[in-house]
Amino acid sequence: MAMKALDRLHSIQFKLTFTFLLILLPLVSVSVFANYYSQTIMNEQIGDRTKGALLTTLEYVNQLTQNMDQQTLLIGSNPNIVELWNNVDNPLNPDHLYELHTVQQQLSALTNVNGAVKEAFIIHGDSENGVSTLNGGVKWPGVKNELWFKRTLDASGGLVVHVPTSANAGESAYLNKDTIYYARLLDVFGNNKEPNVLVLTVDKTALGKIIQHLQTSKNMNISLYYNDDFVLETNRQGAKTDEGAELFSIETESGFWSIRQQQPQSELFQLSHKLQQFTYLIIVISVLLAVWIAWLVYSGISKPLHQLSAAFKQFSSGNLKARVSHRRRDEFGYVMNGFNRMSEAQRQMIEDDYEKELRLAKSEFSLLQSQINPHFLYNTLDSIYSVALKNQIHEISEMVINLARFFRVSLGKGKDSFTLEETIQHLMYYIRVQQFRSDHFNVEIDVKEETKPIPLLKLILQPIVENAIVHGLEKSMQGGELRIRTSVDSHYLRIDVEDTGTGIPPDKLTDIQHQLGRITSKSYRSPQRDASTAYYGLKNVKSRLKMYYGEEAELTVTSVEGEGTQVTLHIPLREEEAS
Repeated sequence: MAMKALDRLHSIQFKLTFTFLLILLPLVSVSVFANYYSQTIMNEQIGDRTKGALLTTLEYVNQLTQNMDQQTLLIGSNPNIVELWNNVDNPLNPDHLYELHTVQQQLSALTNVNGAVKEAFIIHGDSENGVSTLNGGVKWPGVKNELWFKRTLDASGGLVVHVPTSANAGESAYLNKDTIYYARLLDVFGNNKEPNVLVLTVDKTALGKIIQHLQTSKNMNISLYYNDDFVLETNRQGAKTDEGAELFSIETESGFWSIRQQQPQSELFQLSHKLQQFTYLIIVISVLLAVWIAWLVYSGISKPLHQLSAAFKQFSSGNLKARVSHRRRDEFGYVMNGFNRMSEAQRQMIEDDYEKELRLAKSEFSLLQSQINPHFLYNTLDSIYSVALKNQIHEISEMVINLARFFRVSLGKGKDSFTLEETIQHLMYYIRVQQFRSDHFNVEIDVKEETKPIPLLKLILQPIVENAIVHGLEKSMQGGELRIRTSVDSHYLRIDVEDTGTGIPPDKLTDIQHQLGRITSKSYRSPQRDASTAYYGLKNVKSRLKMYYGEEAELTVTSVEGEGTQVTLHIPLREEEAS
């Protein structure tokens, strides 16, 4: 199970799906962030606008309070009312009916200019009686002990706003919880120490009209407070929400007044929530489309991939004739054609290498046969060396030991190549033997240090050196010199074998160059037209060079009759050899 899961992770379908989702990831992230950021901005904007509207509403409420302050100050400092009231010991005394009626008329005249005032009355503190614009004479026993009255006295002429609530409405039979009371001492600027109080009342509905314009939904509730005491609200049932739903609540204050707005968030952000839902729907659809498109793309490429995979399996199992049949003209068609060409080239290369190895083996076998069986010669020469050494014939023993060493190395112990340094050392055994035969030539060896470790196919230089000695130097009556030079030239190993012998006649040199020019790395595949053994050594060397080192390897022969011959080998170097 674990292996199957791992294979699925490495499958093309998974990678395609993952890639498409990875492409969508930035878009999804931006969309989610944009939703969150827009919601935050909207919350801030709604909060700021709501707060501004609430502050504006409180300004109207404060303006009403200021009007009440100015009007109570105006009435409380009216000399006519103050003088009449100060001369009355009990407003409800029949002797003072005229004064009571006069005060009532003046209160009505002064309060009628403000439509928000519902009622105005003056309470005589000592008698606990008073006069009202609505009810005429007022009896208010125990008024001096009521909280609002005490607060007015303690205010020393300042305005006192009293809001009856459910908790304190029962403290007085005259106070109405639907009314707001603005109270101030009468004779604000006088020295009258009598506890006479002027009161103006405003119906809460007047304030309700001020804040009602903020009510934009039946589920919204606007609450007004004075000094943290509840005054009124626009929705007596409060803000309506579903169970578990959250409320959007904002509160602001100005002076002693404060106002609070509450509304269900689902209602307030209904449009933005729809936009969010639409965005999330787009994201889900995009993800599904990405998965679907990835499946379509995978389906479109899985069939040719399976064809290619099957062809590769057949080819790797040894079927070199495996091919992919198709009629595609897209990139897969190009890949399939490439596989077919690669398969054919690989088959051809394997067959060529196999034939090349056979040819090389036959060539080496023929060369070794032409060397008169080194195994037999080595054993025979070893016996001759022992006899010569026993009879103290040193020239013969040295000649034999060099020849024996040459054939020992020629066997190669199964090795195909030796380093150039080993090759030159091996070659010197052969040259030493030839010098014993004909000691009228000298040898000059110039091997560059960087060429010594370069591997070289065995038995490549010996036939060339043999030709230089036998066909060049030995035919020269004045003797001569054999020169062997090596160097590295532009990623090629260059080996020059030069002699100062008799040289080659021009017509024969032309024939040699023609014969050598026909040899390529694949010439062994062509049937031989003749079995001529002319120039066998040179042709054998070049054939082996071409087969072993490739088409870039080259052997050239230049000669001047009477002056000498030069054979040059150019062998391409591998990267590690060139470095």
